[in-house]
Amino acid sequence: MNELDKKIRETLRKEDAEIFDDLGGEPSVFEMLMETCRGRHRWLNILGAFWTLVFLVLGIVAAVKFFDAKTTRDIVMWAAACIICVSTVSMLKVWYFLEMNKNAVTREIKRLELQIARLAGRIKD
Repeated sequence: MNELDKKIRETLRKEDAEIFDDLGGEPSVFEMLMETCRGRHRWLNILGAFWTLVFLVLGIVAAVKFFDAKTTRDIVMWAAACIICVSTVSMLKVWYFLEMNKNAVTREIKRLELQIARLAGRIKD
């Protein structure tokens, strides 16, 4: 917990602090990965994870074949295949982490909405 979180907790009332605690802290990476498979676009995220694994395996196969190649043509071909597979895995991972970041931002916005709604309710009373 950083200094800003401590200041926020000090200013909240006791009941608000309990709700803030119930919302929990930042989820682990594994929890965020599983959260992407529960959203509206879960089929797309699962498909992205599948293709990431496929290209990872293909990249490893291409790397092994690269070291076993005898001719210059084969060496260049397997090196290009390995580079393309590694690049594809990298792009898919960046996309996947952007999805996780989007979910984290959405979660924080929902927490702010809850706090604003509670504050508005207190102002009306």
